[in-house]
Amino acid sequence: MRATAIFATAALLSGCSSTMFLEPRVTVSPYYAVYQLRGDASVQTDPGGGNPIQNNPRQLMSVFGMDTHEDDVGFRAEVGDGFGGLRVDYYRLDMSTSKANPLSADWGMLLEDDLVRMRAQMDELRISYIEPLFETTTEWREEDLTLRFGAGGEFAYRDLTLRAFTDDLARRQNVPIAGQNLAINVRFRAEWQDLAFDVDYAISPHLIVRGDYNDVNQNLEMRASYAIPLRDVTFFAGFRYNELNGNGRTDMVDYDADLVIDGFQFGMTVSL
Repeated sequence: MRATAIFATAALLSGCSSTMFLEPRVTVSPYYAVYQLRGDASVQTDPGGGNPIQNNPRQLMSVFGMDTHEDDVGFRAEVGDGFGGLRVDYYRLDMSTSKANPLSADWGMLLEDDLVRMRAQMDELRISYIEPLFETTTEWREEDLTLRFGAGGEFAYRDLTLRAFTDDLARRQNVPIAGQNLAINVRFRAEWQDLAFDVDYAISPHLIVRGDYNDVNQNLEMRASYAIPLRDVTFFAGFRYNELNGNGRTDMVDYDADLVIDGFQFGMTVSL
């Protein structure tokens, strides 16, 4: 599967059109992210003394206090024709809970009825390429409405660590979830006057390079933007929904996590 994924992405990128890079447009887009971490995860418990490993039920992230939106930052850089081309995304997640809740069952080294909290941190790097495939222009309210569609591939690296601990710091359980995946992605844009609406969707159906994200993972981003006339500045607001599913081993026991990162983003794009 890994070889197939690499071959498919290489074939996809081999068709890159050179016209986008004859006079490329370079843009940078810092943004403010208001996201939340949802989903659930289970971690086995090793009782020791030669006893068999104990399978534990899943615990919701809300049990660890992950039930609010947190402030983070992200950054995007693009080279291309303003729609298709090469894109690099970096996002830094750093979330902490503000309250402790009791566990309904054991979770790794944490025990049933423990009051627990969590801190989650992740570095995410995505490198993608979109090839424009279709463009048409019509009219709406006597103004041009341009519709564009493209498709391409994406490489994603994510290093997420869930750090759970009891309220008195007596016990801790870390769950590191790291990996590299390839994805197939598509992009749609509608432009009308100085307004634009973008939809990006990427799916990685078991396209694993290495690591723990070995299930179907997908990411959806939508952005509405306004370009200031006669200026190389665009303001945008958007929404992101990212499913991250993975499993692996930590502290000699297995874990299984089905997580969602979603929320809103606000920023600006500047042409260099």
